[in-house]
Amino acid sequence: MGAIKTFKTLAAAVLATSALAGAAPVAHAAYDPLGTGTVELTLDKGFSRFLVENQVKLSAGSPAERKGRSLTLPVAGGKIDPTIGKGEVLAAGILAFENARKRVPLRNLTVKASHAPLIAKVGGSQLKLATSPAIDSERLGFGEKFTAKKLKLTAKLATRLNKKLRPEQLFSAGQILGTLRGAAQPLTVTLLPSGKAGLDFAPAFLAKLDALFVSVNPIFPAEHLGGSFSFPIISGGAISPEASLGTLRTGGDVEFLQLGGGQVFWHEQWLDLAARSDSAEANVQPSPPYAGKLGRVPLLDLGIGAVASEPRARTISLAGAPLSLTAFTAATFNQTFAEGKAVFAPGEAVGVLGFTGQGQ
Repeated sequence: MGAIKTFKTLAAAVLATSALAGAAPVAHAAYDPLGTGTVELTLDKGFSRFLVENQVKLSAGSPAERKGRSLTLPVAGGKIDPTIGKGEVLAAGILAFENARKRVPLRNLTVKASHAPLIAKVGGSQLKLATSPAIDSERLGFGEKFTAKKLKLTAKLATRLNKKLRPEQLFSAGQILGTLRGAAQPLTVTLLPSGKAGLDFAPAFLAKLDALFVSVNPIFPAEHLGGSFSFPIISGGAISPEASLGTLRTGGDVEFLQLGGGQVFWHEQWLDLAARSDSAEANVQPSPPYAGKLGRVPLLDLGIGAVASEPRARTISLAGAPLSLTAFTAATFNQTFAEGKAVFAPGEAVGVLGFTGQGQ
């Protein structure tokens, strides 16, 4: 999805923002929470000279910084949907116009892709701060970058500054403030229903099941090809680019069926990357004597695998992540397939897992 040249709506804090964009809207699009980024306001030379001549400063409160005519603010949160060009970005820090007489802080600044892109809390009310003829944006890997040129002061901000600061030369509506540039990256990326996750069962685990006359079977849309089981990635998942946060959801079932005995289903395995857990809707039959439908429970512990992130392609991959039995699953298998004997143990290797997820 290439860059688009005008973003639609964007709200953010402190001269902060991430332009939102994207090519044609994609099905299943959603807002991605933002994690990192910066926004830079570069003051127009004429406006900077005007401030000096009137002994007025525009300062930046930590963690925002000012160097020369540039004020830089870190992105602290917000959300974007890059496929339709909507969202908001929050930034840390406060900007303030001040002189020897008074200080006018600008808090919770908001940036919108509209004729009046800048809004902030000034005193106890929200004010439109500046207008811009256009905001240009384009995709930046999983996130966005943007530029808003020729920002002009609004009459409301000019009136407030004149009332509080009483400069020798008055601020005026339409006065060129400067240019706003920024970039933001998401905390987690919404995954499209595309691609598959693969599970290779450990030979020793399969041998143990085989000795108990337990077969392992996929139920559509899960598949079994050679020694690997595959599960389609379904909608509703979102993970971080480094695969350390979020949930990846898969479809299909795995059936464990014992000849003349019990039956265990794992329906729609979901990976919780922060908790390092693989959960599914468990169903143990026949019921009675077994528990029946148990709802979603953590079945396997997920170890560390190799992560590969491709920002340009917006893909996130995990390979070789080990899976092991939880105490719950070990106990369930022992009860269902081994007559209560301790054949299966917590921490026992089940196999390795991998996936490639496609970000929106």
